[in-house]
Amino acid sequence: MRYWTLALIPALGLTLAGCGHHPTTKGSSHHPHHHHQAHSSTPPSISPSSNSPASNESPSSPPSPVLTTAPPAGGVATANQIQAMVNSVAPKGTVQVNGQPYNVFLINVSLRNPTPAMILFSLNDLIVGPKGNMPQSSLNDYDLTGITPKNSLFPYPIVPAHSGAVVVRVASGTSVSGNFTVEAPPASVYSVSIANGTGTIATFSN
Repeated sequence: MRYWTLALIPALGLTLAGCGHHPTTKGSSHHPHHHHQAHSSTPPSISPSSNSPASNESPSSPPSPVLTTAPPAGGVATANQIQAMVNSVAPKGTVQVNGQPYNVFLINVSLRNPTPAMILFSLNDLIVGPKGNMPQSSLNDYDLTGITPKNSLFPYPIVPAHSGAVVVRVASGTSVSGNFTVEAPPASVYSVSIANGTGTIATFSN
């Protein structure tokens, strides 16, 4: 049986930046048809690590973020001011991306807006990639295995090729939770981060 390790790391020292527009890596703007999946026969188990609590349960109250500047009430805060937590990670097989095998993961996250303003959080504000070699964007929700209109973090219809336009609204003082998928190149350890943030919010092992 394979074991998955999820390390929850609060986002600290967030800085104000643009709202989630990033250069697109080669092969992600015109995603090829590649749905030749091999599904895992055994579900993963979350196991503790030196950087994670003894279980995958969320703390009773999320840690307070460090904000450089609080936006004016009624305005729009930047996506990197969100407070994000990864709740679970599940493998969903493999796909071919430009002739190379990529792993597919179903990831459940919670987003909390601690600011007095609305946060427009887009699909390309979540980045998943090999630890130590993070890309500027990732292939989110190209494969919708495990995603339904009810459990999706982002509203349907999802158009991943226009990820900047796929937006979930997180009102001041509220939280939203849901799933998204990512197609990521082979690696032993992956990191999850928020675009234009200053740190990793979680890591998980393959």
